[in-house]
Amino acid sequence: MKSNISACAVILLAAAGVLASQTSTPASRRFDNEYLSMTILRGWTVGASAGPTLNVVRGKYLLAINPLFTHASPIEGGRFSEIVEQMPSVDAVMLNVDGPASGGECALSSSGELRITKSISLGNLYTDSSKTGNGCVFPSSGEPAWFGSYSVGSAPENEYTIKLSYRTDDVNSLPRRGSPQLQQVFAEVVAMVKTLHFKRPVVISGISPQAAPPGATVTIYGSGFNLAGQTAGVTFADLPDITMPDPVVAQDGKSLTFQAPTSVATVSCQEGRILIGGFCLPVPAHHVDINDCPRKSDGGANFCGVPVPPGTYQISVGAGGVSGDSVQFTIAAPKPGPVSISLMYPTSFVSAGDVITVRGRGFAASGNSVRIGSAVVSNISSLDGKTITFLAPVPEGRAFIPGMRIYQALVFNADGESNSILFQYR
Repeated sequence: MKSNISACAVILLAAAGVLASQTSTPASRRFDNEYLSMTILRGWTVGASAGPTLNVVRGKYLLAINPLFTHASPIEGGRFSEIVEQMPSVDAVMLNVDGPASGGECALSSSGELRITKSISLGNLYTDSSKTGNGCVFPSSGEPAWFGSYSVGSAPENEYTIKLSYRTDDVNSLPRRGSPQLQQVFAEVVAMVKTLHFKRPVVISGISPQAAPPGATVTIYGSGFNLAGQTAGVTFADLPDITMPDPVVAQDGKSLTFQAPTSVATVSCQEGRILIGGFCLPVPAHHVDINDCPRKSDGGANFCGVPVPPGTYQISVGAGGVSGDSVQFTIAAPKPGPVSISLMYPTSFVSAGDVITVRGRGFAASGNSVRIGSAVVSNISSLDGKTITFLAPVPEGRAFIPGMRIYQALVFNADGESNSILFQYR
């Protein structure tokens, strides 16, 4: 478990200029759920929350902590609308500011800081009457007021946001800068945030079986697989170019099942190079190129499918943009059959009628068939028993992944049925 809050934060929570340690700590209670735990001070109550967000309320002050934040943009900071939504005091002050706004339009940042941890501090943020004419709306009294702030940071396997706002759309009722109540609220927020601990949102405790051939059904056990109502996904660290359907997640989120991948997508490289680890690298010495992805006849890049290589892989589970633990899983070599595919091309961006080539073994001189989804091309001949060509049929049947024109393709004849390769239409 990492420390309470780590350094990847841009902090704009307003400070009163006094340390929390200088204020006596009232009686408190510990809040604890599957995402986080935090001490709640007297005077603050846990309010209604949407999803994993923890809302803690004191009067019109709202402290909102989202433990599963995912960026809508690459920006960590600034008052972009996707970060400050549901902060009515901010919307009221910046009512006429053309967005996206940076926050500087209506704020004056003080040099004073209030330390929470060694890596995080809270900085002042107030309205500033000198910034007239920019669309900001200020209190009619002309006195500087505080109107809301947020932070972004990283926790175990995820990011989070902390937002403190004042729930009003009336700028004349905003808390005044330096008021005793505001100072007390800041001190209490600091004291509570210091006790904040995030939990690992996705945990893997086991996998069964630990080794299986391509296409086998595998179950992963743990927790958080239905995190925040998001569909979990399984990722193979060393197989970036595999396509897998969504796993089936148990209702309690403590297990999921997936199908071990059967094939890997690959592409052709320029002359003298082959794809190794995702890069087109020089062909190694003594390399046998019979199953390398060939370029098109016009010299253009080609898309091919090959069987998934047997081996031990690190796999992880993620949900809602949050990644979790990893565990080892071995894809075992399938039992050799009389018919097998070692290379098929093209297998992506295919149109019906395109010429498709399959390399492998066990192909009969005549009477071979190819099935793609439920569409079948029959009576295909092979001169050498290792190669067949055919015209891609019109796609039919249930797709391998719902909503996508991806199907399983295989060869069969009187001797048996081959392994499958994923095949994608335009």
